[in-house]
Amino acid sequence: MHELPVVTGLVKLLDKESEEAGLKKISEVYLNVGELSGIVDECVEEYFELLSDGHSCEGAALHFNHLKARFKCTSCGIEFDHEKGFDCPVCKGAATLIKGSGSGFEVDRIKGE
Repeated sequence: MHELPVVTGLVKLLDKESEEAGLKKISEVYLNVGELSGIVDECVEEYFELLSDGHSCEGAALHFNHLKARFKCTSCGIEFDHEKGFDCPVCKGAATLIKGSGSGFEVDRIKGE
């Protein structure tokens, strides 16, 4: 359900971006979604279909790029993408989340005419 305000903001942002870029119609929207964001693609798509009606982005295809959270090993210092566990893949030491990684939701780029 938290996708509703996110998509509301997305549609507003896309209207602003299309106006600034002189686009009449946005055809594609490329989104970066962090694995820790809690954003569900299908919910975004459903809300987008409803909320984009009558806007410059109406009917635009959404493309999702999922970004992994990144961790840093407290023992050996290497950084790595989250896969299955939270231990260092090299030394098996404990790791901490790199602040901000894997938590975002942002527009990467748009295509239109």
